[in-house]
Order: sequence, then structure tokens, then C-alpha cells
Amino acid sequence: MTGLLDALRPYFPTPFVAIVALLVVLIVLTPNLLSSAAPSAGSLPTEAELEVDRVVGGNATHFYVRGLGDVRYTSIAVSLAANFSWPAPPSMGNLSFGRPVTETNVLVTLVTTGANPVAVNVTAVYVDAAGTQVSFVGVFAFDLAAGILYETPYIPAGSGSSATPVDDLPLSFLLETVPAGGSL
Repeated sequence: MTGLLDALRPYFPTPFVAIVALLVVLIVLTPNLLSSAAPSAGSLPTEAELEVDRVVGGNATHFYVRGLGDVRYTSIAVSLAANFSWPAPPSMGNLSFGRPVTETNVLVTLVTTGANPVAVNVTAVYVDAAGTQVSFVGVFAFDLAAGILYETPYIPAGSGSSATPVDDLPLSFLLETVPAGGSL
């Protein structure tokens, strides 16, 4: 048997045989790796983020809420608070949010405001095909001064305040995951 393998080796080098075998395995497994089914609740593609954008010299801040993957949320609610002064209050309990803009069965939600400073309260709810629900929440305060956007996060906690030049926008913030029945 070794004589036959030695005779075939010039025509079928070992590295090429290994590459072909790997390609065959990937071709067979790809349909399973790239499922077209809706992702399960709480998986990475369902994770929601808040994206903040403002054009240099513009007079409006844009807040986009969307998923990391192309997922349809059962609902996305965004409410704003603009009745505070900067620096942001130490607790989000000191902010008075208005009535939320709520959209259902959507991929993305956009809310635009000219208020400065402004705080945004976001909740995105995703339900998978099995009926499992997960919510993604976030509360942030923003202030624009001298071409710098200052951010103070309340939820998710612990990420600390920061400052970003408007030229470097947009900014993305991952929202906190809250499983069904859970709380922060």
C-alpha cells in the first residue's frame, strides 16, 4: 500500500489534499453554519445598540437604535429628557423623560432632537421564533459644547463619562441585556 501512496504523491501533494478535504467539509457544513432562521433571543445578532450622530455645524442630534445583525424587534421605545443642566445629574432618577416614541415590528428606529443637553432612554424588545423574549435597555446623557460631545452613561453602568469630538461621530453604545422577567 505504501508503494501506491508513494507513486501518487507527486500528483497529489499532501498540503493540497488537506486543503481540498477542508473545502469539502466547509461546503457540506456551510448550510448549517449560515442558518436563515431567526436568531435566538440574547444571541449576538439580536444585541441592540444606540448610535449617536451629529453633523459638524448641524443643529440636531440623531439617535438610531438597531441590532448588530439584521433582526426585527417586536418594539423599540425611545424617550428624551431635555429639562436638566450640564453636568448631567448623578442619578438618572433626577431626569424627567417625556412620552416614548414607540415603533413595533421594526429593524431600526430614529429619533432626532435639537435639545442640548439631552438624555435618551432606550428599550428594544426582541422575541425569537420559540417565543423567548429579551430586552435591551440603555440610558445616556449627552451635551455638545465647543465641538465636543460629552457622554454620561447611566445604563449600562460602569462605563464612565467620556468626550468625543463631533468630527469623530457616530458613536455606538451597546445596550444592557435584560432577559424576560429580569431586572437591572
